Amino acid sequence: MIDGANVEGFRRACEARHWLRQGYTDAAKVRELRLRIAAQRGYADADLLVEEMREQWRRRREWIERPSK
Repeated sequence: MIDGANVEGFRRACEARHWLRQGYTDAAKVRELRLRIAAQRGYADADLLVEEMREQWRRRREWIERPSK
């Protein structure tokens, strides 16, 4: 069985990759997104998302360059 922490971490990683693919890659756009998310879910969640976006950006080769089948 999958515990809640693992599910939340996976969800956050997927959301972070989504926003990066949407072009939220520079400081101004990330600030705009942070404010948008904070208005909906609070600053704590927005900050967690931004941190995850930074992590996913560092690891982007893993999820951008998928091997072809």
